Amino acid sequence: MSLSQEDFPTVTDTVTQDAIDAYAELSGDHNPLHVDPEAAAASEFGGIIAHGPIALHSFFRAATEWLGVEALPPGSSVRVTYRAPTRPGDAVACELGSLDGDAVEAACVKQDGTTVVSVRAVLPTA
Repeated sequence: MSLSQEDFPTVTDTVTQDAIDAYAELSGDHNPLHVDPEAAAASEFGGIIAHGPIALHSFFRAATEWLGVEALPPGSSVRVTYRAPTRPGDAVACELGSLDGDAVEAACVKQDGTTVVSVRAVLPTA
């Protein structure tokens, strides 16, 4: 399969408190930074922040759409660096930075241009 940067889809997810609460239930991560507005407001973040994987979701949606699959193929590897908090109301879009064979570099960027997650992935396509 031959993939090109031009074919990489634009995928944007808007973060909601409902999604954060659902992720907390699913993962068991009920850290007050995610689910307690008063505790989060008193933190260094000044309010609720989303779990990291929520900000990463736009990458997985874009990558699977680009590859035409429901899940990343066997042998895929994904390395992430969380760079900034994501909050309810943020719109996070995945942007492809570079493509070299099966190696992909991308960024999940919120509406103000802040990169919230950097991604390096190997996505075998053969």
